[in-house]
Amino acid sequence: MSNEKVHSNQYVVGLKQTLKALREHRAASIVIAQDVHIHLLTDVLLQAQEQQVPIAFSESRLELGGQFGIQVKAMIATYLKSGL
Repeated sequence: MSNEKVHSNQYVVGLKQTLKALREHRAASIVIAQDVHIHLLTDVLLQAQEQQVPIAFSESRLELGGQFGIQVKAMIATYLKSGL
């Protein structure tokens, strides 16, 4: 299963889904794995800063994937605002 397609009503996992949530102003907070090359997340970081979306960090991509119930590594996940 690709981590880019995992989502629920409460969160999305993956870079494309996170960028979509930010574009739609639905991101409540973001979790980034610490073992990611940060340059991959430039757009996310800029949009999150503009929207004042809190950012937390997970130890690794493997741990982040596990936190969100997937069997693969994930570099980023986003909790969604409720009621949207």
